[in-house]
Amino acid sequence: MLQLQVYCERKEEKGVSNVLSKWNVQFYVEGAGGSDESLLKFTAFVPDFVINDIVDELVKAVDLRKSHSSITWFPISGRSVKYANSVRVLKKFKRHWSLAAIEGLIEKANSQAQVDSIQLTLGAVASIVALFGLVNNSIVMIISAMLLSPILGPLYGFSINIVMGKGKDALEAVLSIIKLLSVIFVSALVVSFLLKSGGMMPGRPTGEMLLRGQSGVVYIALAVLLGYAGVVAIVSRIPEILAGVSIAAALVPPTAVIGISLVMGWGDVFEGSFVLTVENVLGLLIGSLLGLYVLNVSPRSYYEKRAAKMYTKRTAVVLTAMVAALILVELLG
Repeated sequence: MLQLQVYCERKEEKGVSNVLSKWNVQFYVEGAGGSDESLLKFTAFVPDFVINDIVDELVKAVDLRKSHSSITWFPISGRSVKYANSVRVLKKFKRHWSLAAIEGLIEKANSQAQVDSIQLTLGAVASIVALFGLVNNSIVMIISAMLLSPILGPLYGFSINIVMGKGKDALEAVLSIIKLLSVIFVSALVVSFLLKSGGMMPGRPTGEMLLRGQSGVVYIALAVLLGYAGVVAIVSRIPEILAGVSIAAALVPPTAVIGISLVMGWGDVFEGSFVLTVENVLGLLIGSLLGLYVLNVSPRSYYEKRAAKMYTKRTAVVLTAMVAALILVELLG
């Protein structure tokens, strides 16, 4: 249990009362200025897992630039029936992430966000297997390639570090995604060139290639859903392979088709697969951020949370603007 104390002017009473009432927390108010009747002191009893959200709203209701205004909180012991009821109500809407749980998520994210030579090798193998599946119109081989691709880890590393306000680590995760996609592309490019030199490539795109050479708004929406599902799977300890295969399906085959079509000179397929890959990447990143937002994953410290919220908001705006530009291109095209 935390005791929250808010000192404010009487004209700010309604705003503070509205915030505390909205969160269904027990509180009382009293005069705090002695002879100065314009000052008030609010005292509330707040569960620790919602303190950041409540204070974030109180900051908007209280002018902290004034010397007599303040918002403070500290742990206390004791029991209150009304407090217990508030906790039960709030837990229905807010998932309780302990400091240890948050640190565990960050540690897991950073360990998965880095790609080493083994993972890059798996990416290359996945690309080659996908290529043969695409050339032979074999969906079984394409699915096998998806099982090998380690793309889910960097995606998770990006999203968790963004919501934690760790820009450098998030950038490293993005670089890992770029490395994996580059390896998939180059592998498909080289093997396609060798097969073409040996006369073993088809004269025109197969059905599976054409499917990965088509972009559209619906694919962005699907990518957002897949990104959301992938991050929720990791955080909620659902078997990651269930979401990992779907995410790999959105990235590995179309990226391989980029390399194939470039070697074969299929301009329309190249353009479509390239746009589809970009759409899928952006959609997955947006979906992963949305998943962590819904799960209420954030720093525990109030000030860290404010900074992380600003960082997340800016990232979401940039990604959304890029997706909007792609949608506009699709609609105009």
